[in-house]
Amino acid sequence: MSSNLDKVEVWTLWDSGSTTTSITPTYAKLAKIVVDTLADSHIRQLGTVGSQSIIKFGANIAITIAKQSYPLYVDIANFNRYDMIIGTPFIRKHSVLVDFKKNCVIIDDTILPAVRVELGEGNARLCRY
Repeated sequence: MSSNLDKVEVWTLWDSGSTTTSITPTYAKLAKIVVDTLADSHIRQLGTVGSQSIIKFGANIAITIAKQSYPLYVDIANFNRYDMIIGTPFIRKHSVLVDFKKNCVIIDDTILPAVRVELGEGNARLCRY
């Protein structure tokens, strides 16, 4: 996927457990995304006890997935391993299907193959497909 602003590819996690969509500050900077300071910051509570962060910035962007542009609001947040996390609201709105059997994501009848990640030593608890 890419931000249609500068065609900068983004490493994305499709997260059905997330209620928001977010990008990292680093990605925002690389893609030259105009970031707005929120009038009222809000807390992002993660799935583990005590894991939270304060969201102070956001942006209205458009992303391109398989040649289709999608406008959306994103929080700007620090997280690990990904440039973007797409949450449930976007997934529901666009009837996205994450197909683990066929290792793909389907959006608007377009099939996108999942990217196989080679895991290094110490990642035995993560599954390979």
